[in-house]
Amino acid sequence: MIGLATSDVTVSLPRDGYLQELRVLGAWWCLGSSALQPRLLAQYAPARLSALREAGL
Repeated sequence: MIGLATSDVTVSLPRDGYLQELRVLGAWWCLGSSALQPRLLAQYAPARLSALREAGL
């Protein structure tokens, strides 16, 4: 039997970026993995809580 080639990819990004990606994928999943692309949802990601506090909201 011929062995399968495997490869690993490591991606490093800031914690906030990682958490935003998780929120986007969670929203996409809640929408039933619809025809919407997750990247479209990323454009409408919620503002950071710190930004809302600075704005007095």
